[in-house]
Amino acid sequence: MLVHSWIMNSVSDSIAQSIVFMENAIDVWNDLKERFSQADLIRIAELQQELHALKQDSRTVTEFYSDLKLIWEEL
Repeated sequence: MLVHSWIMNSVSDSIAQSIVFMENAIDVWNDLKERFSQADLIRIAELQQELHALKQDSRTVTEFYSDLKLIWEEL
């Protein structure tokens, strides 16, 4: 019940309303995982596209590397 409460307090009100009647944390977790894992594939594709399009241009090597590293970390 503790984990269930923690999840409920960590999500937006609209999401909380859709999971409030689930009996245990694993059901809540599986529902949220199924609901939001699809977006992960889209985000991965977006990040890969950003990596391929990223150019140093007038940035320093340090700035360019920092931008690359941010994308890599999110992947």
